[in-house]
Amino acid sequence: MLFMRQTLSILCLLLTPLAINTNAQTGNFNLEDWPQTQTALKPIYVKAIMEQAGVHQVSFNKTAEFYTAELDKFAAFAKEKNYRPYLKTSVAQNLATIAVVNCDWNNGVPHWEFAQKYLGEKQLELLQPLYGDAITKLKSNCGQTVNPQ
Repeated sequence: MLFMRQTLSILCLLLTPLAINTNAQTGNFNLEDWPQTQTALKPIYVKAIMEQAGVHQVSFNKTAEFYTAELDKFAAFAKEKNYRPYLKTSVAQNLATIAVVNCDWNNGVPHWEFAQKYLGEKQLELLQPLYGDAITKLKSNCGQTVNPQ
């Protein structure tokens, strides 16, 4: 009996990250689901999303803890403003939005150029109340000089 319980415990520990990784990658986990997520699981979801982005040659300088806190803040903001499109969008896509706005979506494209293509002016305007300082920095291409080609 003890052996079966230990085996079951080990199996649960092994399968939980797989289930989290699968949910995070499939887009079935929306921002409206984020606030009810167990606090201990949030960084695991975020790390899985960041790892998946890495597969697509995107890197981050900020930590999973940064994104966990920002997703908490962003979910509350979207709910308060009743921004349904954000709430119905996957956590992964919202994490990407937060990364782009915070000059942390590193994919080889200049930050401001990518933000204009990915977010557009309308979204940047909607995000201004929450991320005004970050958007100002973003508009200056995150303080980086762009080499003419």
